[in-house]
Amino acid sequence: MQSTSLRRKILVYSSSLLVALIVTMLVYVNFQAEAFVDERLEGDLQRGRELVAGAERQRLDSMGLTAGLVASFPSLKAALTSEALTVRDFLQSYQRENSDQLDLLIAFDGEGRVLARTDQADPGDIPLPPETGVLTLESGNYHVATMPAEAAGFVFGYVLAGIRIDDTFARDLNEISSDDIVIVSDRVIGSSILQSNLPWKTRAEWDAVIESNVSQKAVTIGGETYEAVAMLFGGAGGPRPLAVIMQSHDRAMLPYRRIQIGLLVLGIIAATGGVTGSAVLARNLTAPVAKLVEGTRQVAAGNFEYRLDVRTSDEIGVLAGSFNTMIQGLRERSDMQKFVSQSTVDMIQANAQKKISAGEKLILTIFFSDMRGFTAMTENMSPEETVTLLNSCLSLQAKRVKKFGGDVDKFVGDCVVALFDGNDMALNAIRCAVEIHKALGALNASRPGEAAVRVGVGIVTGEVILGSIGSDDRLDFTAIGSNVNLCSRLCSQARAGETLLSESAYELVAGLVAAQKIEPLTVKGFSEPVSVYRMG
Repeated sequence: MQSTSLRRKILVYSSSLLVALIVTMLVYVNFQAEAFVDERLEGDLQRGRELVAGAERQRLDSMGLTAGLVASFPSLKAALTSEALTVRDFLQSYQRENSDQLDLLIAFDGEGRVLARTDQADPGDIPLPPETGVLTLESGNYHVATMPAEAAGFVFGYVLAGIRIDDTFARDLNEISSDDIVIVSDRVIGSSILQSNLPWKTRAEWDAVIESNVSQKAVTIGGETYEAVAMLFGGAGGPRPLAVIMQSHDRAMLPYRRIQIGLLVLGIIAATGGVTGSAVLARNLTAPVAKLVEGTRQVAAGNFEYRLDVRTSDEIGVLAGSFNTMIQGLRERSDMQKFVSQSTVDMIQANAQKKISAGEKLILTIFFSDMRGFTAMTENMSPEETVTLLNSCLSLQAKRVKKFGGDVDKFVGDCVVALFDGNDMALNAIRCAVEIHKALGALNASRPGEAAVRVGVGIVTGEVILGSIGSDDRLDFTAIGSNVNLCSRLCSQARAGETLLSESAYELVAGLVAAQKIEPLTVKGFSEPVSVYRMG
């Protein structure tokens, strides 16, 4: 499995957390801004609808006053009983004098038939409108009010005054309410924004685009999002154009978008600083850890001279100090371990949690080897040369013992004492002896002109007592018993380059090795002669 470095983990985790916090902050700010803008737009649109409704009422009231004023003129009353041409002249004359407040005048007779109108010469056939409302003519759409012309309680005609519903009116409403206004009937009759951008052109299209059961609607015009509410102009019994009152959601959000952009820039700066800081922190944390890892590798490879150089006063520094102390202890243990057998080490480890073994009987193969003529050989050598030669010889033998699964129990002067166990313990001990003789032969060949180094070997298989021998403050874990003594005696009887086997050892390898039975030996400490086999 591919591993991920601690530095990368710290960098990724801290950077991800920082980025997540910044993103969360931006999302939260956006959510709050959207909620605030939506609430504000809802209130603004409701106020805008009230202002537009008030502006319409004011218009209709103004037209009512105008129609009543015109109807009260005696000259109009006289004209109503004369030719229609005279009535139209009167109406046009009044409209010219009040053109900034009036776009249409129509005179009806007492039966409700049109006598004259200012928008065209032909009176046409127009039903008498309600008192106030909206009137749609070929010349346009108007807010109108109708008043009777009467005298002494007798109604001899009616006057209709109107003002146009168009883009000018929509822009006036925009100034009053600060909202964009679109007035739509069978077509768009007034708008404060560019009509070509509108996604609907009739009231039916508006109803198709917008869900009719939603009071406040979102619409897109020219790529810009608007919140909109609608209201009807006019009154019952007449045309009802729809006034759509809108505010741009995008423009309302613009100040908050600037804040968000500012926060985003600050977030990027903070994230950059945070990632840089995380990288520095990760490096400072992982550099000592990397040294610790290298230290464990060195120790695992057996290098107990390695020392961590971590100069911090934090927990990492304390850990490094403990690691150096541990290495020192391992180095001391390794040095001491050279002076005891592997069986002693195994015993200490096995009994670390219990009392040291008082002794136990085991069937083992004992191996003794002793250098022949070593004292005479080293009479003319310096102490350094003597120790060097002895160590070379003992090291050569110890390596073969280890190679064949044995354990060097002890070195006694120039003698090697080793123990073998397992199913092939006798065969392994014999193989070890054969290789030691060959290796010493090769060593002698490499030292022409110098005294040859040879050993005699004794091998015995039998019961021994294995345990901790010594005083309370100094113990030696070793094997004792008659078989150990026998092996020592056989080793002392073996000639240079020769191996002597006890009968018990030979029986385990009979047919596997070439050995010659010799005359039984009388061995000190044994009442009967001992059967012995010779190899080499």
